[in-house]
Amino acid sequence: MKFDDNYDDNYDAMNALIQSLEERTKNEAETRHKIIDFVLHDFLSWPKNRVIVEEYINPGFADYILKKSNGDDLLFIEAKKEGIYFELPIPHCDSETSCYIPIKKLVTDPIIKSVMQQVRTYCFDTGCEYACITNGHEWVFFKTFEKGKRWEQLNAFVVRGLEFFIHEYTKSINNFSFIAITENSSLPNILSTANPKDRPIFYPKEKILTYSHPIKANRLATTLRPIANHYFGVISDDDTDFMNKCYVSQRDYRNTFNDIHSLIQDSLTPYFEEYGVQQLDDTGKGGQLGGRITKNIKKGRAGEVLVLFGGKGSGKSTFIKRLLHHTPPKWLCDHSIISIIDLLKVPENEQVIRNNIWKTLIDNLDKDNILNNERDILIDLLFKERFLIAEKQLLSGLSKSSEAYNLNLNQLVREWKQDYLYCAKQLVFYWSLKGKGTIVVVDNTDQYSSEMQDFCFTSAQEISKELGCISLISMREERFYDSKIHGVLDAFQNSGFHISSPNPAEVFKKRLDYTVSLLGDKERRELILGHMTEELANDCQTYLNILNSAFSNLNSPLTKFLSACAHGDTRLSLDLFRSFLLSGYTNVDEMISVGKWEFQIHQVLKPVMIPTRYFYDEKLSDIPNIYQLRSNRHSSHFTALRILRYLSKGSDKTSPSFHAVLELKTYFAETFNMVEDFEKNIDTLLKHGILESNNRLDLYTVDVDSVKITNYGLYILQELSHCYTYLDMICTDVGVYDQGVSNYLTESSRKEYSQFNRNERFERVKTRLDRAENFINYLKEEELREKNIYSLDMPDSEMFSSRVSEDFSIEKSRVIRSAKRQKIKNN
Repeated sequence: MKFDDNYDDNYDAMNALIQSLEERTKNEAETRHKIIDFVLHDFLSWPKNRVIVEEYINPGFADYILKKSNGDDLLFIEAKKEGIYFELPIPHCDSETSCYIPIKKLVTDPIIKSVMQQVRTYCFDTGCEYACITNGHEWVFFKTFEKGKRWEQLNAFVVRGLEFFIHEYTKSINNFSFIAITENSSLPNILSTANPKDRPIFYPKEKILTYSHPIKANRLATTLRPIANHYFGVISDDDTDFMNKCYVSQRDYRNTFNDIHSLIQDSLTPYFEEYGVQQLDDTGKGGQLGGRITKNIKKGRAGEVLVLFGGKGSGKSTFIKRLLHHTPPKWLCDHSIISIIDLLKVPENEQVIRNNIWKTLIDNLDKDNILNNERDILIDLLFKERFLIAEKQLLSGLSKSSEAYNLNLNQLVREWKQDYLYCAKQLVFYWSLKGKGTIVVVDNTDQYSSEMQDFCFTSAQEISKELGCISLISMREERFYDSKIHGVLDAFQNSGFHISSPNPAEVFKKRLDYTVSLLGDKERRELILGHMTEELANDCQTYLNILNSAFSNLNSPLTKFLSACAHGDTRLSLDLFRSFLLSGYTNVDEMISVGKWEFQIHQVLKPVMIPTRYFYDEKLSDIPNIYQLRSNRHSSHFTALRILRYLSKGSDKTSPSFHAVLELKTYFAETFNMVEDFEKNIDTLLKHGILESNNRLDLYTVDVDSVKITNYGLYILQELSHCYTYLDMICTDVGVYDQGVSNYLTESSRKEYSQFNRNERFERVKTRLDRAENFINYLKEEELREKNIYSLDMPDSEMFSSRVSEDFSIEKSRVIRSAKRQKIKNN
């Protein structure tokens, strides 16, 4: 509704009335005549022929009754004299003239409670749903009842003073004028707790034709890609030098970060502690697990299954390969034979997995190549027992020099060799005669479903039992939870060890040192990487040294971002770093020309979040859109942030506590009625490691009992969510409720893309700033709307959008100054 033609007259009259009411001394009749009549009839334009005054209703009088056109009651107003004060909760700020307040809080004031109960009695007798109490200054509008709700749980709309009708003129007219109430049904909209009607959602990216436009890699990418793929990925089985120089143990982690108290470590969950799983303290020799294996071999303990637990990408395989393959302890080298069965590339099929396990096991145990040796040697070393039986039975009566004897024996040997279990037993026995115990590792089972991991575990159990050896299997923690339900691991709860992931910064530093050294050694470089010019090799070294320096600075945006967003997942952190290393957004030429570089957050976010694209798309990025509307019905941009804030409050920053999911869900159901939105956000937050569940499940199910915030979650809450560059990227991907805002974001993105093609750098920066500011203003309006609708008891300063606006104001000035300097430099 637009301002009417009488706005100036109304404003002046209301202002004059306020000025005349310095002392509150009027009785009830005067209050009605001087104040309430003016507000209702003159200001809000209620016609007197639709308002009944002082109609008798047992046991008292209702001072005003607004009638419907058919004569039914629409709104009761109970007037009290001006001198009676309604004691209201203190406003959040001096400028607050209206707000929502729960009725249960209002009725703690005896006067308000008495008057509200009085007018409710009137309403019950006539079936009227809406009421108001006022002393001329304070006005309290509320519902007298609602089906399925306790009355005290409803919210009242409170006008704190007559200044409301001036300072919030449009709001007062749109909510309480005669036309608003009778024709636009404003009272149900502002007072009902029922779900609001579905609001259409608009996606700016759907109208941006160039949304999938690719970005070229940087100048050094062709040269660095083989290095990135080999040295910033999984350490290969045959590269012992790289493993020895670049492996990061927990001891390295502690030595480097001993004085850092703000980092949440990847640690043992309460669920695992309850089941006797031990935290693995890797001192470089395998810690307790290495000791357990060695002790079992020394004492000849047979048939034990050990389990190495760790989160996704925590380095379980790397730990195992280093301990047992690359640099095993000398005693194990001399007294054990080791078979590591890697199932990473084996399809999820029981028969295929079983064949692969036993075939690989036999190949690894046959280190002396016995199975491919001459028949007599093979029989003598492995099949002697069966051969003796065969001589008494199938070969009995045949001459050893006869063709029949040799054909039959050859067939028997083929059958014995195809009997994997028998071959494996004989090979284990062969090595035992040489004083060596057998260790069998079943690795990378976490790629499979829970049922298939159960099968892998029972296979490891079978190997230990049948071969009398030690078996070690690696599993993801959340898979253990699923298996535990079916009782598969009941008997092995005291044989579990948990490995924590190393700090990504330390991993990057060691690998960067290694690759810089490789590039500086011409002979090694050409042997591994092929020919490259000295100039190109020097440029690559300079670039990698700059990155290494950044990881030595704990406050560097590069270090903070990659360390946070890959919480517990070293594999992911390496993937993100490779994207950064090769991205066209990384200005390698400028960095190399300067020789050193202090990264700004925008120089980190784009190469990691959209390394090969011009526009951000959550479906294609490893970094989620924290403001995304995740439910098509009744959703909020702030659900994820509210979850993170809830979990972060009152917790030790270095060791946040777990909170019951049911408690969280109840809060969001009762406060916002957004259960689906809550569940989808929890699922997203778990999937990306922003939250951690007590049983390490990385998706939301009924089995997730409790969750805690991770270092990634704190980083998003405290830094990323109000970072200008992040907001600028995600704003075109997020769904918005305002079509005008959506159109603005779309047109702004088209304009910016054109400026990018014309290389208009300064103009492009201004366009991006305007777009981000428009999006931030939209977020602020949405949060204010939700604050009023849901009666959120918080000052404006605690609103997410307030922090975003404050930070943007500072960042905007800095970005413009930087862009101007760059423009002058280029000119």
